[in-house]
Amino acid sequence: MSMRTLAAVIVVALASVGTAAAAAEFKAGTITVEQPWVRPSIGSATNSAAYMKLENSGDTPDRLLAVKSDAAEHVMLHESRMEMGVMKMVHVEGGIEVPAHGTAELKPLGLHVMLMGLKHPLKDGETLPLTLVFEQQGDVSIDAKVGQPQK
Repeated sequence: MSMRTLAAVIVVALASVGTAAAAAEFKAGTITVEQPWVRPSIGSATNSAAYMKLENSGDTPDRLLAVKSDAAEHVMLHESRMEMGVMKMVHVEGGIEVPAHGTAELKPLGLHVMLMGLKHPLKDGETLPLTLVFEQQGDVSIDAKVGQPQK
């Protein structure tokens, strides 16, 4: 095998590793967690946010009640919403419903997981363990990639 061919194989292999990480999926019972990601820390900021898509293939709705992480002092479910021309972040009371045979999407400028009081900076490329607490499914452990979303 020539050096050029070997280099091409390595590039393709590395690209597929990146794609696999971006396409991360975690399944527990009827719940599938797709592409969880966390914003990297910016400067000395001690807050960040996590996003993901939750899909429920079951006949019964479920509810994301909470998220746990050892990386932050406080982890809360939040929603960004526009009120009287001002963008506000509010705590989501009662959790986030994941309808039967439906999805709930946590994304920028919408529902999200707020990580407050980070114990260390979150660096691009790392993974952050999170535990999602569902009403029906219980605790689901996932790894969220620190970085920007894949398009």
